[in-house]
Amino acid sequence: MAAALTLALTLALTVLPAPGRTAPSTAQGDDTAAASNADQRDINAHAVDAPIRIGVLAYKGPEAVQRDWSRLRQWLQTRLPGRSVELLDFDQAGLTGAVRARAVDFIISSSGHYAMLEQNDGASRIATLASPWSASPQLAIGSAIVVRRDAPLHTLAELAGKHVLAVAPEAFGGYQIAARELLAAGVDPERDLDRLQFSGFPTQQILLAVRAGRADAGIVRSCLLEQMIRSGELGAGELRVLAPLPHPGSSCQSSSRLYPDWPFAALRHTAPALSRQVAVALLTMAPTADGYSWTVPSDYGSVDELFHELRIGPYDYLRQWTIETALRRYWGLLLLALGLLVLWAVHTVRVEHLVARRSAELLAAQQRERQLADEAQSRQATLDHTARLAILGEMASAIAHELNQPLAAIGNFARGMARRIDAGRTETAPLLEGANEIAAQSERAADIMRKVRALAQKRAPERRRLDLGAVLDEAVALFRAAHPQARVNWQAGAPAPVLGDALQIQQVALNLLKNALDAQRSTHAAAEAPLLVTLRARGRDWRVCVRDRGCGLAPDEFVRLFEPFFTTKAEGLGLGLSLSKGIMESFGGTLSVRPNDDGVGLSVCFTLPNLELSETP
Repeated sequence: MAAALTLALTLALTVLPAPGRTAPSTAQGDDTAAASNADQRDINAHAVDAPIRIGVLAYKGPEAVQRDWSRLRQWLQTRLPGRSVELLDFDQAGLTGAVRARAVDFIISSSGHYAMLEQNDGASRIATLASPWSASPQLAIGSAIVVRRDAPLHTLAELAGKHVLAVAPEAFGGYQIAARELLAAGVDPERDLDRLQFSGFPTQQILLAVRAGRADAGIVRSCLLEQMIRSGELGAGELRVLAPLPHPGSSCQSSSRLYPDWPFAALRHTAPALSRQVAVALLTMAPTADGYSWTVPSDYGSVDELFHELRIGPYDYLRQWTIETALRRYWGLLLLALGLLVLWAVHTVRVEHLVARRSAELLAAQQRERQLADEAQSRQATLDHTARLAILGEMASAIAHELNQPLAAIGNFARGMARRIDAGRTETAPLLEGANEIAAQSERAADIMRKVRALAQKRAPERRRLDLGAVLDEAVALFRAAHPQARVNWQAGAPAPVLGDALQIQQVALNLLKNALDAQRSTHAAAEAPLLVTLRARGRDWRVCVRDRGCGLAPDEFVRLFEPFFTTKAEGLGLGLSLSKGIMESFGGTLSVRPNDDGVGLSVCFTLPNLELSETP
């Protein structure tokens, strides 16, 4: 079965009456969780006037569906203005047929029936009923095997040879759950009972028949007995649950293990936008005084386990293949296979004995290689982080100077507002203007600190789709904040999709810009010259170049430029270009340095594969 879905909604839960329960009072909606306008447009574009059809398993009869689920219809019509909601009652076979004929948009059915629809017809749960009768929605539904109060029956094993009523072979709480427990007790309900009779819906008739003595026991969904006693349909001392199991927190007796409560499910043809709106509507209704609610979908894996153990539903084929039938049909082939298996086992043992030591040696070598690789990766990450901290260290003074400007502006505006208030000049417009200026300056300071903090963090690199132009834009903005006196000619153009880590690419860009600025400052004539940053497509790559008008490099310095700890700056670490080259190569790119065409300064360029061209076969 599919794994349980998780809705990322931390909203208030709602209550709806479960089938066979008294309808709760009107829920108070939470207007803050309305569906988005985009979803509404999507739904209206498909079917403006089409009603929302909800198929309900009518295990208490058609009349009970309209009575017990009327609150659901009213609430959905409130939350989905302009759409009518119809409640359609079906037995289990009819509901399955309606799903396959696309006659309904959503279903409310038993856990077992839903599991079958999920497996065969693509149903997808969007909410699970939470009942005050149970400890949790995950442990809510079971089977109660009910007998008369004076019946001489105390264990499930004693049902062998008895007349038992049940709802239907496909009824989850009304037969299948109990069948699993009977098999565990050593009673095969298909062979060991005197008579197994299926009465169909409504299930109340089973308990009335047991009370009247027309059967020794009846299998119904748990809590039905308690509900009929509460409504006065049965007396409190007339019937009892046979061999009840302890279930802490549950208000109902059950003869079985418990399974997830009823789901509300969308279907394969249901519009996704409509499913989202209905899910939000269910999860945003306020709980009723009785304690019923809808919650996020539960895990229905335990239902799949039951089907597998009983060999029903998707595992029905297992009933056709047993060890006994296989031995009778293919005993000759099985004997031959057994002989071949023995020979193969002897050969395998011999081969494994010969290669065991070699395999152990290879495994030890692989472990050593992995350990060395992990250590190298850790050292690389440390060097990477050290280089970023070095860049920040060199930029710290300038960043502090840049932060002083918004902080000073904030102080000036705050003092001015205080003086106006002290003087009794409390006109709204000047104070509001001052407050807005303070907010704008604080945002400016916070943006600077956010970029610095992101650059200083030590974390594992990640590969994801990026717009190289946007990444460079942030790097240039951070560099300008740290070096307001520097002139940088850069303008982002069309999107440049690449695959990489934004923080590492920004680290490379900042390192190249800082090197370029230092090179120009070492040459007095070019100290005020602008740094040129370009981004262009070249073949199947994007190419970024940082050009300066500095002092350039000697020929012997070009040879050692990318060696770790080699630097031409008095206070440099010699890690920047080495790490930058490793970063670019790890993303499938390159890093190169060349003199400018006019012989003045350098152009340092890196390339990254154009993701759109890389994805093209």
